[in-house]
Amino acid sequence: MGTLMKPVGLIFALLAVIALLIVIPAAQFGILADWRVIFLSVSYFIFFLGTVWRVVQYGELASRQEDRQVQDTSGRLASLITVFGLLGVHWLTLYNFSIQHQTLNPALEQVLTVTAIALIFTAILVIQIAIRTLGKFFDRLTIKSDHQLITDGIYSLIRHPIYTSYILLFFGFCLMLQSLWGLVLLLVVSVIWFGNRIGIEEQMLGEQFGEKYHSYCGQTKRLFPYIY
Repeated sequence: MGTLMKPVGLIFALLAVIALLIVIPAAQFGILADWRVIFLSVSYFIFFLGTVWRVVQYGELASRQEDRQVQDTSGRLASLITVFGLLGVHWLTLYNFSIQHQTLNPALEQVLTVTAIALIFTAILVIQIAIRTLGKFFDRLTIKSDHQLITDGIYSLIRHPIYTSYILLFFGFCLMLQSLWGLVLLLVVSVIWFGNRIGIEEQMLGEQFGEKYHSYCGQTKRLFPYIY
């Protein structure tokens, strides 16, 4: 029973996060019944189910106190900015949509919607593939006693596909709801969030795997194949 309760509790936590990011502000701004808001809520739930799968397959994640970013002073500050920044991105985007979505050019709105759906589907696919490739090594920023450097599959193209999937998901969210200011704030949050986290993670892996990891870095991009 205890083993079952862990993923069930995680699902409730994910629902709470989706409520805080999407459902509550959408209800506050009177757009909860809009199909795009419903689509985004369901998409977010499917996106985060990868974490539930990992817990079911391999057990609990490491504690938050073990996360290298939490142990780092700049990392804690970046995490705090990220939390409030993502809340701001979602609430601002939903607010913008609530006051302008009936005034946009229909053709432009259709292009933005189709593009956003493609980005969100890609985000879901990328994170599911990445989590299954990592297996038990999908965790907080920690080094396990039997840690292995994963360089195959999607990791042969980019080093941080899970972070890529978050960028695609949130970018798709802002694009679907047509919020320029949401995109601007998302850019700022992403630079702080991923800039700090990637720096800590790559330093940690470099210390653990040495030249093997540095060679891997020389052969791959961080977030987007052939670009960055």
